[in-house]
Amino acid sequence: MRMPGVSRTTTIPAPLARLYSHLPLVVLPAPQGTTAPPTSPTIWAYGPPPRGHKESLDPLCRAAQAFARFSLGDAPAQVRWLDWDGKEGAPGGSLPALHTPGGDLLVGDEVSAWVAAQGATKSSRTKKGETPPADPAQQAFLALLTSTLLPAVLSALYLSPASLTPPVVPARSRPFLSEIAHTYLSWNDRADRIDEVKRLRGGKVGKEAVLDLEEVEREAEETIRALDAKLGGADKDAWFGAASSPSKVDALAYALLSIVSVLPPTCDKVLRPALERCPGLVAWVKAHDP
Repeated sequence: MRMPGVSRTTTIPAPLARLYSHLPLVVLPAPQGTTAPPTSPTIWAYGPPPRGHKESLDPLCRAAQAFARFSLGDAPAQVRWLDWDGKEGAPGGSLPALHTPGGDLLVGDEVSAWVAAQGATKSSRTKKGETPPADPAQQAFLALLTSTLLPAVLSALYLSPASLTPPVVPARSRPFLSEIAHTYLSWNDRADRIDEVKRLRGGKVGKEAVLDLEEVEREAEETIRALDAKLGGADKDAWFGAASSPSKVDALAYALLSIVSVLPPTCDKVLRPALERCPGLVAWVKAHDP
C-alpha cells in the first residue's frame, strides 16, 4: 500500500551524486538473454585491431576467426569487437565466443566444434554436417602449439610494457580516478596472464612458481622450425598433414605465426627473426591471410 504524500521517486544525495560524477560506472554489454540472434554466425573477439589488420591480435580470438574463415567458405562469420570490459557479457567472461543464428552463445571448444560441423569449406570432401575424425598427428601438434608457441606469443603481447606492444584493444581515455582503478586491474590481469602462461606450459601457478621467459622463447623457436618442416613445403596452400580440409592446427598456427610476423623488436627479439628464417612458412602464412 502506498503511503499518502510519499513519492515513489528516489533521488541520489548531492554529495553522492558529485562522487559518482568523478567515478562513472562501467557500462557493460546487455545480458546474453536480451541479445537477438544474428542473421549469420558472429564471433565475439577482442578488438578492433590496429589499422592494417582485419582479425583480432589476441591469439585465440584470431584463431577462432581464422578457423571460421577457412571452414565456412561462402558463408563467412561476422565479428563483434569487444574491449576488456566487454568480455563480461560473454559466457564465463571469456573470449572468443560465437553467437549462432540459432541463438546459441558458445565458448571454448564449442566454437570450433560448431564451425567444423558446418562442413562448408570449398576444398572439403566431408559431407556437410559431419565433423572429420580427429587425427592423432593433428592432436599432437595442437598440443605442441598450445604449450610452446601460444605461451610465447601471449608473453610478448601481454607481459611486455603496453607502450612497446601493438594494442590488442584500443586504449580509451578515462577520468583520472577511473584510470587509477584501471591500472590496478591491469596489474591483476598481468598476474593472471603469467599464471595462464605457466598453466599452458604444464607448470605450477602462483608467485612461488618461476616463469623462465628465455626457456619459453627457446621452446617456441623450436616449434617454429617444426612448423616449417610441416607447412613450409612447396604447396603454400596446403593444410596441415596434406588434409583435405582445415583443422584447428591450421587456424592456431596461422593465428600465432601471423601475429609473430608483426611483433616489433621492442617486445620480441626471438620469435619474428626465427619465422623470417623460414621463407616457406612465411609464404604459407601470407597465402592464408584474409
